[in-house]
Order: sequence, then C-alpha cells, then structure tokens
Amino acid sequence: MEKEIALADIPTMAAAINAGVNRVELNANLEVGGLTPDPDTVVKAVQLAAKSDIDLVVMIRPRAGNFNYNYDEIETMRRSILTFKSLGVQTVTFGIVDEKGRLARHHMLKLLEASKPMKVVCHMAFDAIDSTCQLQALQWLHQYGVIRVLTHGGALQAGIEETLPHLQEIVAMAPKGLTIMPGGGVSYMNAIEIAAVLGVKDVHGSKIVRLP
Repeated sequence: MEKEIALADIPTMAAAINAGVNRVELNANLEVGGLTPDPDTVVKAVQLAAKSDIDLVVMIRPRAGNFNYNYDEIETMRRSILTFKSLGVQTVTFGIVDEKGRLARHHMLKLLEASKPMKVVCHMAFDAIDSTCQLQALQWLHQYGVIRVLTHGGALQAGIEETLPHLQEIVAMAPKGLTIMPGGGVSYMNAIEIAAVLGVKDVHGSKIVRLP
C-alpha cells in the first residue's frame, strides 16, 4: 500500500518518513485544506525526499475556498509551478473547476503545459465537479497525462464511510492507468479497510501513519 501523508513542515516530514510513509504531499496552511508552500520549505523538502528516497508532491493552491480561480490566481499558480520545477520538484498537485461545476479544461491545460515534464496529480478539487461530469473529467485528466486523482467521494463534511459508495463508482469509472486515491478521513486506523473495500493501493491523509 502506498501511504501518502499531507503535511506542512519539515520536522513532520522527517517524522513521517521514519514512521513509514511512501509519499509526502507538501502544503502550507493545512487547516484550510492546504495551500501552496513557500519556496524555502520546498527546497528543504526536495532535499529530504531525495535523501530518503521517497516521492514528494507539492500543492499548487493560491487561496482557500472554491477552486474557480480568476486570471491573476491562475498566473500565480503557473509561476509557482515554474519556480518549483526549477527547485527540483518532480510532482505537483492542482485542480480548477468552473462556476458550473465542470473541470476548467482551458485553465488546466495552461498549468499542465507549464508543469512539463513534471508529473501532475488532481487534488480534491475533483470533488467540486458535478457528479454527472466526473466520468468525462476522469477521461480528460487521463488523456492529458494526469497520473492520480485524490478524492473524498463527496463533501468533506461527510464521513468517509458515507462517501464510500460514490468512491467505489469513481474507482469503477476511472480509465485504466489513472490511479484513484481516497483521502479525507483516511488514517492509519482505517486505511487498510478502506483500500480493501475500494480495491485501491494508494491512500492519503494527514494521519496516514502514527506520528510520535
């Protein structure tokens, strides 16, 4: 099982690596769901990930709230992507959803182009996509090279147990080769059970391993 932890500082990253995580999603401001971290922290995280031989994913999210960004916010995201690429980051995560609850493809394309040759993950912005548009979104993301989708299967206010049925539908809908990774309420206490129910190998959470 690939255990990915969401965290926001280097001491926690070091502790998580010692506790057995396979992958780190680096954020700032986890209390609002994670925002773009500062370059100094990213540099240290890149070094620690390389030294520890684990994967590092860096969050690209300019503000809290919805995922419908204006031109200036998208430009800020693009500049962050280019900066982190120059710092040695190999994977970034982002998502943009329009006011109608659809994947904002033209904005996504702009950021996907800026990300090359880095790998790209779509984060929980996916859950803001209308359920009737999610199959099409999964197909599009896979077509344009996104490797993984992080999803709670519904609103974060709902417990993971409540969203499991829709998560099962998302896993079934996903094109072959696109990894679906459950998150939001997944922890070291329930990860094995959730992965088994969904038939997935990747799990995500801020408590995916027990930290000291």
